[in-house]
Amino acid sequence: MTEQTTFALIGTGRLAQSQHLPNLMRAPHVKLQTICDTNEELLAAMHAKYPVPQATTDYREVLADPSIQAVVIATREDMQAKLTIAALEAGKHVYVEKPLANTSEECQAVVDAQKRSGKHVALGLNRRFAPAYRKAREAVMAHGGAHNIHYRISETAWHWHDPMRSRVITEVCHIFDILRWFTDSEVSSVYCMEARDDDEAFALQFENGAIATIMSTGYSSTDLPKERIEIISDTGGVIVEEFAELRTFGYSDFDHVYRFAGHAHPDQEWTPKYLLAQSGADAVHALRRMAWELQEEAKENVEDKSCSAQDVRDYVNTRVPIWNYMGDKGWLSAVDHFAQCILEGRTPETATAEDAWKASCIAHAAIRSRDEKNIVKL
Repeated sequence: MTEQTTFALIGTGRLAQSQHLPNLMRAPHVKLQTICDTNEELLAAMHAKYPVPQATTDYREVLADPSIQAVVIATREDMQAKLTIAALEAGKHVYVEKPLANTSEECQAVVDAQKRSGKHVALGLNRRFAPAYRKAREAVMAHGGAHNIHYRISETAWHWHDPMRSRVITEVCHIFDILRWFTDSEVSSVYCMEARDDDEAFALQFENGAIATIMSTGYSSTDLPKERIEIISDTGGVIVEEFAELRTFGYSDFDHVYRFAGHAHPDQEWTPKYLLAQSGADAVHALRRMAWELQEEAKENVEDKSCSAQDVRDYVNTRVPIWNYMGDKGWLSAVDHFAQCILEGRTPETATAEDAWKASCIAHAAIRSRDEKNIVKL
């Protein structure tokens, strides 16, 4: 039997339901001992759904339990830094969701607490463990490294107007981190341009001379895949489409096409996992087009009053994959690697609290650049 690290999960909301609960139950090196949430009704529902020994509404009970070696924190952003520091002070290793905090100062406080504790902090900047990205990085590094990168991240229905809750901090932080990882360098300057609220472009210069651009928009549609990266190396390059397909160009020592199976969420049917393995990007496009057509059909039914808005939500939720779980973005691999490193006394390769601090610094520099319409140096 595989040796396991004993975990607790603090926060059982939407992200925990779509990612952490199924992943913690499946990870070979994880034993999920306790789940915690202040919402008693939600906690009871998750406790009934997943065979976890203990459930509590008080995180202090979790931190006081000597059997728990590590905690996953998936709460509201304004609670995550505080809970991470409390867990470190209680002698626990921590896997905490991004963004670690809404300010760079709060991130720095976690970095300081981690150093004092001697425990590991892993950030949910999970794309470093996506199989497609790990293979892409291997190929690019074998051919002189990344010199020029373009990343598109698109989503629907964000349009947040509070700058502290913008996609720059909550979502584009992922991209700032993965670009640092692909270039193996730090950002030296950033310039942000805004077409409208929540519709931006970023230009980044790295200390090693590499450059990157990011398109980030909250005005996408369901049939457009969320993420795509293109990287140019010394000669040739790679393209990754939605974590499902990697294509290499000019690399005779790598295959031209790699395809990656996704995951089957326990609340959804499993067919997309196998479609991704067989057809890669074509499967992503077909599934997303299907979802968009179903949603449009459902909207028409609401307009002619043949069904309600709730009917539409139920209709779509039973037929549309959970996109962030369908493609393998590295969530499961990252948490299992973290658990295995705790067992073996190794330093994890997961993103650290310092990585979160650096992503936060870039995010706030980008917001400043957008507001001042100038290049900001870091």
